[in-house]
Amino acid sequence: MLRARSITRRFGATIALDAVDFEVAPGEIHALLGENGAGKTTLMRVLVGATRPDAGSVTLDDIALRPGSPRDALDAGIAAVHQSPMLFERFTWEENLALGGRSSTADAARERAARLGFELPAPGTLVEQCALAERVRLELMMALGFEPRVLILDEPTGVLAPSEVAAFLALLRALRDEGRSVILVTHKLDEALAVADRVTVLRRGRVMASMAASETGAAELARLMIGELSPTHEMPSHLGHAGSAQLELVDVTLNEHGRCILDHVALAVAPGEIVGIAGVEGNGQAELVEIIAGVRRPTAGAVRTRRLAIISQDRDLDGLVLPLAIWENLMLSRPLVKRFSRAGWIRRAGAMRFAGVLLERFSIRPSDPNLPASALSGGNRQRLAVARALASEPHAIVAHNPCRGLDLAATAEVCRALTGFAAQGGAVLLISSDLDELLALSTRIYVMNAGRIRALGADEREPERLGILMAGKWR
Repeated sequence: MLRARSITRRFGATIALDAVDFEVAPGEIHALLGENGAGKTTLMRVLVGATRPDAGSVTLDDIALRPGSPRDALDAGIAAVHQSPMLFERFTWEENLALGGRSSTADAARERAARLGFELPAPGTLVEQCALAERVRLELMMALGFEPRVLILDEPTGVLAPSEVAAFLALLRALRDEGRSVILVTHKLDEALAVADRVTVLRRGRVMASMAASETGAAELARLMIGELSPTHEMPSHLGHAGSAQLELVDVTLNEHGRCILDHVALAVAPGEIVGIAGVEGNGQAELVEIIAGVRRPTAGAVRTRRLAIISQDRDLDGLVLPLAIWENLMLSRPLVKRFSRAGWIRRAGAMRFAGVLLERFSIRPSDPNLPASALSGGNRQRLAVARALASEPHAIVAHNPCRGLDLAATAEVCRALTGFAAQGGAVLLISSDLDELLALSTRIYVMNAGRIRALGADEREPERLGILMAGKWR
């Protein structure tokens, strides 16, 4: 039904797509896989008309779509849910839905949400007050409101709780059974193999393979995506801990609008320790990070820390200033701007050289520090945020979903960077909805639900038990 032929797209000297052929059949779930920067998001933007290709064509039912025309693509029946939510922050969620498709009403959205197994925000809630997971769900509601024939989803399960993933995959199958086509852009190989009919792998802008999902496996797909993983990409072993706390929360409480968001949260992170917090998004994690970072004042309690760096979960909204150059984003760290400034002026040459070293060290592509951060793929933006945090030489790092949307190699690199930081005496507070990530990295784990935390016992470190606790079933 949907065909892309010889799609080529360049960004300066970088070839994002190199004569890519891609097609999706009616009533098919097609997984599009590839490492960060492989060209997946660029291809997705070409299909929805948001990016004009330098060469090639897109057809739906053999009818050509006008290049670079989002309206033509949407009118033809192609809708998308982007990895970074694209909503109006100061509008209510109902107002955002009203700007959506043919059936984007609050009642219709509630009905769809019930099919997915989650609840929508309270009536009148502003989008800026919604958790990241809620924003992604709202985008899905808006996309389905267009009643699309082709639905493109960019990393849709990255912010869903484990209990929600199965229901979400079931919804994709239901959409397929209705005759719709679904393009699933993801790094989660197990989910792709569980739900997809066909799989296409991109690598450095080229199609490496396209095959039936039943004809391949996770190991083969990983090899096609990134080649053979070197020993440097293996998950590190658990760390020990000793010494006084580098980050301490003392009965942190937050009450807003008559609601208790954080309820006497207390924990300490010592040098050489990675303390994990597991929980379904929207249970107080975002507010806790804001309090630690000093941008929100607690109702009661205190935060005690030395030099701190934050890796925020929303790199586009909170972590980076996308129109600024890559090197300028690095200078948004106070220790770094002090290091490269004199008499109030940034020494640009030194800052640029330093940026080049970091781009190479963290394999950020494209590696031109003069490019705007918006030119980077989502995964490379995340690497940039991690690189800045580590380069600031903090005593403690708070990492909120640091591997969301990253491919296998990039995930391993970020995990290795965090464990390396801890091994050198740093303290890490890892807040994540990824259970495998928490279990692999954390020396200790807490579970957060409804603003309260509970320490995980030594005999409870297994995904099933952790999932039950995340749902609030503590007793």
